[in-house]
Amino acid sequence: MRMQEIAEAIKTLSPSDRHHLRELLKAQDEADKLAVFHQVLLSQGLVKEVKKPHVIDTIERQLIEIKGKPVSETIIEERK
Repeated sequence: MRMQEIAEAIKTLSPSDRHHLRELLKAQDEADKLAVFHQVLLSQGLVKEVKKPHVIDTIERQLIEIKGKPVSETIIEERK
């Protein structure tokens, strides 16, 4: 698809679809900038490697009730 065809296709999108497209392009632009930044750090020898961030698991944990004082209070008292 040529750029002109893409531009014409974008004009036919609904406002919400255009907004969604803008958000996708913005996210890709940020990812590209970050990749270039990491490459510059590597090429200049400022870092040896760029590690990917850890993904935090989204496990739903069940809260349990405890009796007595909150643990934070116990820790503070023990430190005194």
